[in-house]
Amino acid sequence: MKPYKILVTEALGPEGLAFLRQHAEVDAYDLLPPEDLPGLMDGYDAVIIRSAHRLTRDIMAGHPRLKVVARAGAGVDNVDLDAATELGLAVINAPGANAIAAAEHTFGLMLAVMRNILLGDQHVREGGWNRQAYLGQELYGKRLGIIGLGRVGRNVARIAHGFRMTVTAYDPYLTDDIFRAHNVTRVTSLEALLPDIDILTIHTPKSGPKLGLDLLSRLPRGAVVINAARGGLIDEDALATLMESGHIQGAGLDVFSSEPPPKTLKLFQFPHVVMTPHLGGSTHEALAEVGVMTARGVIDALNGLTPPNIVNVPIPDIEHDQLHALDYAAQVAGRVFATLNPVPGHHLVLTLSGDIAGSVAPWMRQAVLAAVLQERVDDRVNTVNALIKAEEQGIRLLVEEDGADSGEPTLKLRWEGQPDTETVLTLRQGTPVFKVLAGIPMEIPWPERALITRHQDAPGVVGKVGTLVGQYDINIGDLHLGRTRQGDRALMVLTLDTSPPPALLNAIRALPGIQDVYVFEE
Repeated sequence: MKPYKILVTEALGPEGLAFLRQHAEVDAYDLLPPEDLPGLMDGYDAVIIRSAHRLTRDIMAGHPRLKVVARAGAGVDNVDLDAATELGLAVINAPGANAIAAAEHTFGLMLAVMRNILLGDQHVREGGWNRQAYLGQELYGKRLGIIGLGRVGRNVARIAHGFRMTVTAYDPYLTDDIFRAHNVTRVTSLEALLPDIDILTIHTPKSGPKLGLDLLSRLPRGAVVINAARGGLIDEDALATLMESGHIQGAGLDVFSSEPPPKTLKLFQFPHVVMTPHLGGSTHEALAEVGVMTARGVIDALNGLTPPNIVNVPIPDIEHDQLHALDYAAQVAGRVFATLNPVPGHHLVLTLSGDIAGSVAPWMRQAVLAAVLQERVDDRVNTVNALIKAEEQGIRLLVEEDGADSGEPTLKLRWEGQPDTETVLTLRQGTPVFKVLAGIPMEIPWPERALITRHQDAPGVVGKVGTLVGQYDINIGDLHLGRTRQGDRALMVLTLDTSPPPALLNAIRALPGIQDVYVFEE
C-alpha cells in the first residue's frame, strides 16, 4: 500500500499524474466543484490546486493528516500563505515552468497588436484584400520596457534582443549583475521607465506595482501596453480612457481584473485591443513541466525533504543535490544535538563554515531549528513553521559564519555559554560526519541506525554493552568511542544492523556506569 494520498482538484497533465501515482494514491479531477473541496480535505496528505480553487485558513485548518498544499502554476495568490505557514503546511508551486510559454505569448500579443493580425484575419474572412488599411509596425528597433525581470521577464528580454529591440527594465528586487547578464538597461523608478519606451510589458506577481491613469499617461503617445502576468496590475478603465483619446495605440491583454471579463468591459469596443483567455502559461509543453515540477515538489515535501520549489521557506539558490545534502545534514545535526542535550538553553548558536553559500543561512536556521524542536514539541513542527514554534518555546537561534569559505561544509551547534553541548558535523562528499558530539571529539560517518551510550569512562563498560547486544542476536557493524579525558564523560556509538528492542535498551541502562542510551534510525 502506498503511504500517501493526494487530491488533485484540476487537470494536472498525464506526466505529473504519472509521477504522483508512482509514490502515492491519487484522486484526480478535471475540475472539482470548488464547493466540494472543504469536505474532502480530511482524507489527504497533500492537495494540489490550480486557478479554480482557493485555499483559505478555514479550508486548510483542522486536518491533522494534511502536510502539503500546492498550486500547479507560477503564483500562489489563491493560497493563504500566512495560514499555511502557521499550520506547518509546505506550500509548493512551479515557478518558471511556464516562463517560456508566457514570454512567447507576450510576443504573440505584441505582434498581433503591432501587425494588425486579428483585424487582417477578419478582413480576409469577410472577403476583403485592402492591404493598405492594415499596415502595421515592426518590432525591430523599438524600445521595450519591462516591469519585473524575473524568469518570464528575462525570457522576454532574450526574445526581444532577437528582434533587435532595445530593452529597459524596472525591478527593485534584483542586483545590477542580473541586468548586466541579460543585457538590459536598469532604471530605478517607473517614472524613469515609462516616458522612454514604445512598448510596455508587465511580468510581476499580483503584489507588483499597479498602473493607473497617472502612470499610464506617462507613456509616449502611440505606445502599446501588454499584460500577460496578473489581472489587476493595469487599471482597465484608465487604459480604455487613454485608448479612446488615442494616447495609447493598442493593447494585448491575457489577464483581467475579473475573469472572465464582464461584457460591460470598455476595452471590448477598441479593435486594437487583443484579448486572450489567460493562455500565457498554457502550452502542452508548459503544462507538462508544471505538472512534473509540482508533483516532484509535493513528493519531496511529503518525504521530509526540502524541495527547491517550496514557497514558504527561504530556499537558497544552490544546486538541488547540494540542497538535499545540507537538508539531511541539518536534520541529523539538529536531532542528535537535541537528544544528547535534553536540558535546553534559550539561545542556540549555529556556526556555518567551509563551502557553504552565504544565501544558505536563513534557510539553514529554520531547518536546524525544526530538527531541534522535533525532539521536544508534540505539535507538528517543520522547516515551514520552525520560527513560530521556536518563539513559542522561548528559543532563539543565532547564526554565525566563521569566515572560512573553503573546505568541507561544516555545522556547529551549541547552547550559548555551554561548550560541553557543542556538536560539530561536516559534510564529506555528501555524507554527514560528526567531528564532535556533546563536546566530545569523535570521527563518525553517520550510519542509518545508531545506538549511543552516554557513560562514565571506566574499564569493562564497552565489553558489557557489546555482550548484551550480541545476546539479542544483533550484529555491530562499527564502533566509535570518545571521552573528554580518562575516567570522565564518555560516549560510545554503535552501528547496528537491526533495530534494538526496548528490552535491550533497558538492559543497557541497568549496567553500572551507564547514564543514558539513545537510538537513532532513519
